[in-house]
Amino acid sequence: MSPSSASKDRAIIEENQGKALLAFNIAKFTVWPPEAAHSNTTFTFSLSGNEAMAKAFEVIEGQQIHGRTFRLSHDSKGSVSNACEVLIISEHQLQAFILARDTLYNSPILTVTSEPKIFEAGAMVLVEVVDERLSFSVNLGRVKASGLEISGNLLRHAQEVNF
Repeated sequence: MSPSSASKDRAIIEENQGKALLAFNIAKFTVWPPEAAHSNTTFTFSLSGNEAMAKAFEVIEGQQIHGRTFRLSHDSKGSVSNACEVLIISEHQLQAFILARDTLYNSPILTVTSEPKIFEAGAMVLVEVVDERLSFSVNLGRVKASGLEISGNLLRHAQEVNF
C-alpha cells in the first residue's frame, strides 16, 4: 500500500469514527417515550452492510447511553431493522428505507444517515462533512412525529433544522 493510499484509508476511518461519535452524541440528547424501550439493558444501534462504518462504532463499545449499554446490531444483508433505538441507514439502503418508511414513521426510532438522498427521503438526521467539518442537519418534523424529542441545546449546533 502506498503512503497516500494509507493516508486516504486513515482519513476514511477517522471520518466514519467522527460520524459514529456524532450519531452517538445525538442519541444522548434525544428523549424516547418510556414505552419505546426495546430492552432494559442495551441501547441498540442497527446498521446493515457498510463494514467500515460498523468498525467505526467500535470506539463506542461498552459506553452508556440513557443508563443502558450501547450495542451495535450489524448484519450484511442490507435490510432495514426496526428492533432498535437508532437506525443507521447506509447509502445502499435507499430503496429498503423507502419501503420501510411508513413503518419507521410510526415508530420511535431515530433514523440517521450520511446520505443526502436518504435524508431528503425522510431520515431524521443527516451527518456529513461540510467544508472539511463534521456537521449534522435535523428533520425536526419527522423527529416529533415519531414521538422523539431532541434537545434544543443540541439543535442550536445543527447546520440545518427543517420543520
